[in-house]
Amino acid sequence: MSPFSLIETTSFLNVWYWIITVVAWSMTAHWTLGVPYDAIRQADKHGGEFAEHCDLLAHINARRLIHYFDRGGPYFIAFVGFILALIGGWGFIQRNELALAVFLLAAPLLLTSVYTVRLAYRIKSEVLEGENLRKALKNRRVWNQTIGMIAIIFASAATVYSALETSNIFAPILPFSPYFQ
Repeated sequence: MSPFSLIETTSFLNVWYWIITVVAWSMTAHWTLGVPYDAIRQADKHGGEFAEHCDLLAHINARRLIHYFDRGGPYFIAFVGFILALIGGWGFIQRNELALAVFLLAAPLLLTSVYTVRLAYRIKSEVLEGENLRKALKNRRVWNQTIGMIAIIFASAATVYSALETSNIFAPILPFSPYFQ
């Protein structure tokens, strides 16, 4: 038995795909630039030391992300873009369901990562602090949730399409189609 025989290639109908999707998007929505949402809420509610810790955590993570992105950002973007295009082509053109499932999960997550890097550069350039910083983090969180919701809708639509394509639900209709002859 090879290790690849353990991987179910009907990914959309597999419960593990949906567990990974839910965990990935809930983590992306909860942690904005490495700052948990409850820390942002506590900083808004209590202020003082909570606000200082929230600001410090956001600035540390922004500087860290900018440092790594300045060192190898273009190379990393080229590599990830190539891999994503390869997986997308394999999924859409070759109709490999596992590749399509990975693409529909990875592409929107990459989009949220790009916007997070943009937020880090904005924090650095505008020196966001206090209420303005927390507002920017909350806005980024809302957009992450929106992108996640749209991504889950597309993955659900791909699941329905995949299920209809693999079942022979349209088989009785095909002989009467003008394109069948």
